[in-house]
Amino acid sequence: MCAAIREIAPTAALVRVYPQRRSVTHLFESDFYRMLIDRRTEEEVARVIRRGFGKMADWRLAHDFYLPTATLYLTPEPHQNGYIPEDDNSFGLALHRRIAIAGGER
Repeated sequence: MCAAIREIAPTAALVRVYPQRRSVTHLFESDFYRMLIDRRTEEEVARVIRRGFGKMADWRLAHDFYLPTATLYLTPEPHQNGYIPEDDNSFGLALHRRIAIAGGER
């Protein structure tokens, strides 16, 4: 999964996949800044992540996929640290938000 995303967006460190009804996906680089990419690329990366994790996640909620560890997290709420990645320089990657690790671990 990480290799497929790196082919599409080589410098991505974190992908924030919003619910499909919002029709948006954000990709961030390791410096916590959002990548400016085209909509088709966003959709393809989101598709790879949703397919990779399938029913492990409730896709009605936003999720963050952290590429260095291949881990899917529940996205922090707008009022929590990490919702804006550069706020706490952690991407909001708290252990209690972890959903799954690519390959089936939880």
